[in-house]
Amino acid sequence: MFAHNLCHSQIEYLRNSINLINKTERSDTTNIQFRLARVGYLSGKLVIVLLLGLASLANAEPTIKISYDYYDIEGRTAAELREQMNIYGVVWTDGNIYDAYTGWDVKWNYRYRLADDGCSTNSVTTTLTVEFRLPRWVNRTGAPAALKAKWDAYLQSLKQHENGHKDFGRQAAIEIERSIAGLDSAVTCDALAKTANQLGRRILSEYAAKERAYDARTNFGETQGAVFP
Repeated sequence: MFAHNLCHSQIEYLRNSINLINKTERSDTTNIQFRLARVGYLSGKLVIVLLLGLASLANAEPTIKISYDYYDIEGRTAAELREQMNIYGVVWTDGNIYDAYTGWDVKWNYRYRLADDGCSTNSVTTTLTVEFRLPRWVNRTGAPAALKAKWDAYLQSLKQHENGHKDFGRQAAIEIERSIAGLDSAVTCDALAKTANQLGRRILSEYAAKERAYDARTNFGETQGAVFP
């Protein structure tokens, strides 16, 4: 069964990797690292890595890693392109085939400071990994101008919808970073770690619900113009 004109997103919070850096800090100074963005090609995927320095916890921004993967389609008419997407699109766990896919994953890291008043977070960072899978029309050269225009408008709307899913991942990472940084001191560092991880998982679950509502509200991008033909 095909689900025409639809895209789908997956929040990978159930397999979220929690990376805890358990190091005692004797200084309240947070090391800030700045790196340049870089672009490369890995395993046939365009990978964009944005490594952003943290100026302050008030302006928390995750490190963002974005990859693009494409499935190729061919056609000389709108009907042929639709048929190709129905065949080669993203196969989902519900048995349907979707036009596009966005998956994201948040990892968090923190350092702690042990003092007389207990164990507290000293610095927190998050990393957001995003994967887009999109259709790519490979034989558009020589196609009618009207068909090209229709495809380009559709693809732009499809990307707009998928970027909306990415934004939920970014918002989740920012909220996790700020929330863990704002935790009160705990009696032990093990207790602090348990509270921090429970908090991170709860926030991810909340954003899972927000993404489901987003897809329902937009009918998987249809109300944003992600409809072809």
